[in-house]
Amino acid sequence: QCYDDLRGCFHGNVTLRLGNVTMWREVRGCVRDGTCAREWRGDDAVSLSGSCCAGDLCNRHLANKTLFDPDLPRLELLPHGHAPTATPKMADNATA
Repeated sequence: QCYDDLRGCFHGNVTLRLGNVTMWREVRGCVRDGTCAREWRGDDAVSLSGSCCAGDLCNRHLANKTLFDPDLPRLELLPHGHAPTATPKMADNATA
């Protein structure tokens, strides 16, 4: 379940490529609207792809959907030596 004015869920992957090494991490979060347009963002080094939906626990089975919310912030590489970000709280702002 999401919080504040965020009514949809996002479930996707961030993919990082450096030479012959590729790493990915799962990303889950909330978006303003569960209705999304199909889109992929990024470049050869960093990309974000996934699906969004609306409703409780709607992001449990998204293997056959490739939707992306255009309201998510764009990806940006941080400069070397940036300050680490805070650890996210595991309160009511995460989806299951």
